[in-house]
Amino acid sequence: MRRCCTGNGSDLVLAVAPSAGSQVATAPRTAPAAVRFADIPAAFHTWLKEQGIQPGTFDSWIAKLNRETAEREERGEYEHLIYFALQSTRFTELPKIEPALSAREFARGLSDVERQTWLAESQLPPCARVPKAAQQRLQELLKALRGFTDDERLLYLRQFTGAASRPLNELTARCCQAYAETMRFLYRKEFGPAGTPVDEKQIAALYQTRGHSTDTQIEANFAVRELLAVLQSEQPKLKLNRVLIVGPGLDFAPRTELLDLFGPQSYQPFAVADALLSLGLADEARLRVHCVDINARVIAHLQRVSQSKSQQLSLLSGVADKPSAPLTEEYKRYFQGFGNAIGKSAPLAVPPEFAGRLRKTLSIRPELLAKFSAARLNVITERYEPSPGYDLIVVTNVFPYFSDVELLSGLTNLTKMLAEGGCLVHNEARVTAPAVTQALGLPMLHSRTFLIAAAKDGGQSTPLYDFAGIHQKKITQ
Repeated sequence: MRRCCTGNGSDLVLAVAPSAGSQVATAPRTAPAAVRFADIPAAFHTWLKEQGIQPGTFDSWIAKLNRETAEREERGEYEHLIYFALQSTRFTELPKIEPALSAREFARGLSDVERQTWLAESQLPPCARVPKAAQQRLQELLKALRGFTDDERLLYLRQFTGAASRPLNELTARCCQAYAETMRFLYRKEFGPAGTPVDEKQIAALYQTRGHSTDTQIEANFAVRELLAVLQSEQPKLKLNRVLIVGPGLDFAPRTELLDLFGPQSYQPFAVADALLSLGLADEARLRVHCVDINARVIAHLQRVSQSKSQQLSLLSGVADKPSAPLTEEYKRYFQGFGNAIGKSAPLAVPPEFAGRLRKTLSIRPELLAKFSAARLNVITERYEPSPGYDLIVVTNVFPYFSDVELLSGLTNLTKMLAEGGCLVHNEARVTAPAVTQALGLPMLHSRTFLIAAAKDGGQSTPLYDFAGIHQKKITQ
């Protein structure tokens, strides 16, 4: 359950709801502004200089990050293309291929020299080394991209790759390159450079250089809701009406368990709004939820939603409820109650292979859709100025993609966009470091781990957990 969001901003006007007790007023004009060296807490200036980041070179470092972001964004989109090519049933009847198993087959089909240069990123193997089954699926996908389709994912991939006008040999070569690059990340993550298990530190390092992803599942919102419930029990008068969601996610084509029974969907904006309203942490009349991401596909989707007159989500749990790995009663209650404050649920019909999953449809009340907005913003390198004074910022499955220095820059931006007394909710363990949060005036309130699915088969399956932490910005007066 990892997601990414950074991006390049553009001027916009945010509809910021006033705090309780204030008069309704025109929202202040706010626009993206680049982070500055002086914005970083002084306690970290020496450390930054030790990393080679000086006041005089800070702007060039930010510019470099923006260039790297664009490159990682493109790689991430090609990763989604490969995962879609291997798993989708929308364009072919060929058997699905589990991406990690394809990565292992690809590695085993390389010579020792080819494998070494592939893993060292010095040279990619030729297209002929792509396993036959993967080649066939890629060929079927390219055929679909160059033909007629009304499928939303295929239409986007056609536009992204330029498949309608690009020479087939050039397009094939680019997809082979994307396959080799994507399989390299998976092989390193799942099997290690020498086919040996990797530890959490090695996996963390891989995520800090991989392409950006928009993967998302409903499960990613469970811990956020549970932590907000803890906050409400301790501060029952607190109101969180002005909300920023960083990296809301869009379930386009994840690494595993691709579910393309429905078109792409974004869950978190609705999940957060539902949690706040059901807990009494927000007033419906004043609630505003703004989403930022670097991915134009995600932003375009959310902008269409906010401008639509109706919206229905098809909700299907990412994992099945089975005796060997049962979903917890807490998570099942969360899923069953998901959306009660913002819409109406109904049964969802699915193919037999998904019968073990929790499922339902959720029709969002039309009057709520205008409360959502979206724009491009890179929270690592920029923020909105003047500060919109958000009451709540939610960032899940985003921070793992960034180094410690980048994370510090992003946290600085987020803190400056928070109102005093505002809260930050995230699921990145590094953010709990007291030295960082105290210097930012953002002390930790709680950090907890929540169990979603247990394991009862003697170790054959892995329990599914999610971590979440919540901070509250100090009030200076």
